Amino acid sequence: MSEPDFALGDPVLRKLFDYWSEKKGARLAPTRADIDPGEIRALLPNVLLVERIGDPPRYRYRLVGTNIVKEFGEEITGKFLDEVDFDDVTSRVVSEYDRVAKERRPIASKWSYKKLSGRYVEYERLILPLSSDGQTVDMFLCGATGTGRG
Repeated sequence: MSEPDFALGDPVLRKLFDYWSEKKGARLAPTRADIDPGEIRALLPNVLLVERIGDPPRYRYRLVGTNIVKEFGEEITGKFLDEVDFDDVTSRVVSEYDRVAKERRPIASKWSYKKLSGRYVEYERLILPLSSDGQTVDMFLCGATGTGRG
């Protein structure tokens, strides 16, 4: 089992990590098809599915939970990461997805920043790799919990 970079402080993220670990088994990562939303229904408001597309890669938000939309202050489902207001931290956010894809292991992080819109966002995030071929990370199962105001 691949533990994230630091101890997860949030029980929602810990449950998501445990679910992913169970689905992964001895493999590098589970596939998207292994993830059954019905099995993690209570976690879904804090879940994101992110797709890795192209070379160089871009990241598209395929699914964004309702708690995340509320705290972030806008709907981002269907948008590419580089189209979303992350102010001056966009490159750092992209680098975390790049790192998970390259190292093929989960990471957890804490973020706080002020968006261009003036909204302050603070959250804990977990990025878990998914792989359709057992080798290449092509999607991410993510969880985020936190606050947004402004």
